[in-house]
Amino acid sequence: MLTFKQCTYLVKIVEEGSFISASEKLFIAQSALSRQIKNLEDELGFIIFDRSEKRIKLTAAGSFLYKNIKKNLDYFNHSIELAKGISRGENRTLKLSHSSSIILDQKKLQLLDQLCEEYDISIELNTLSSEAQIEAIQSGEIDIGFIRPPIYHTLNEVNAVCLYVAPLYVAVSSSDPNFDDKSSVYVGDLKDFNFVSTPHAERGGLSYLVSSLCLSHGFSQKKSRISSRKLSQLDLVAQGLGICIVPEEFSTVLPQNVKLIALGDNNSQAEVQLIWKKDNDVIIERCAKSIQDFYQCVDLLGIT
Repeated sequence: MLTFKQCTYLVKIVEEGSFISASEKLFIAQSALSRQIKNLEDELGFIIFDRSEKRIKLTAAGSFLYKNIKKNLDYFNHSIELAKGISRGENRTLKLSHSSSIILDQKKLQLLDQLCEEYDISIELNTLSSEAQIEAIQSGEIDIGFIRPPIYHTLNEVNAVCLYVAPLYVAVSSSDPNFDDKSSVYVGDLKDFNFVSTPHAERGGLSYLVSSLCLSHGFSQKKSRISSRKLSQLDLVAQGLGICIVPEEFSTVLPQNVKLIALGDNNSQAEVQLIWKKDNDVIIERCAKSIQDFYQCVDLLGIT
C-alpha cells in the first residue's frame, strides 16, 4: 500500500534531482531513503527510477506515477490550508435570509460587504418568511436571519435580539386626492380605504402587525380586489387599487407614483430582529455581534 510518506519521498527525490540532496532535505539517511523507494517499487511491481546512469531518471511508469502523486499532494496540501481557514472562519459561505418586508437597502448591503471583508467570508442571500427562517436556522439551512415580528413561532430555540425599531407609514397613490397636502394621518382615518395587503392565515410579520394595529383602532381592513403581501403591494398602490401600511425602509423602493405619509399614532412602529442558532459557532457569533454593534452605532448617531 502506497503511504503518504513514500509519496512525499518520491516527489522530493525528483524535485531535488538526487537521492543525496533529497535525503538531506528530508533529514533521513540516504540508505534509508533508497530502501524506502526500493520497497515501494517491489510493492508496486514496477521500476520507478532508471538507475543505469549516474543521474536519476524516471522510467515511463515512474514519470506517470510522479505527475499524478505530485498533483494529488498539491491538492491535499491546498485542502489542508482551506480546512485551516474554515476552522478560523475564513473562506466560508454564510447563508442569510430576510423576510420580504425587510428591505436590503444600501446600509444593510454595505454592512454585509464589511462582514465579508472583515471575516474573509462570502454571503448567500435568500428571502424567507420569519417562521420559515426560524425552522431553517434550527435545521442548519441558514446561519443568520432578519425577521419581522410578530410571528407564529417561539424564539426559545434560537438567539434573538432587536436590531432596530422604525416608524410605519401609509403608502398611497400620488394621484389620490384624499391625501393631497397631508403630511401625516392617523390609523383611524384609514378605516374606509381599501388595503392591498391583508394578513396571512398562518404567518405573522408585517401584514399581521398592520392588521393588529387597525384592530386596536377599532376596525378591520377593507380588502382590495387585488392584494399582495410582497413588495408588489406598492405596485398595486401605484395603480390606485388601495393603500398599505409599510415600514420607513420601503421609501428606498417606492414606485414613481407612490408616496409615504407619516402615521401620527404613537404605537405605529415596526421592529426587526436578528436571529441565529445556539451552537457557539465562532464565525456566526462574530458576525451576529458585528451586526448588533453596527445598529447600536447607527442608533446612537441617529443615522437613517
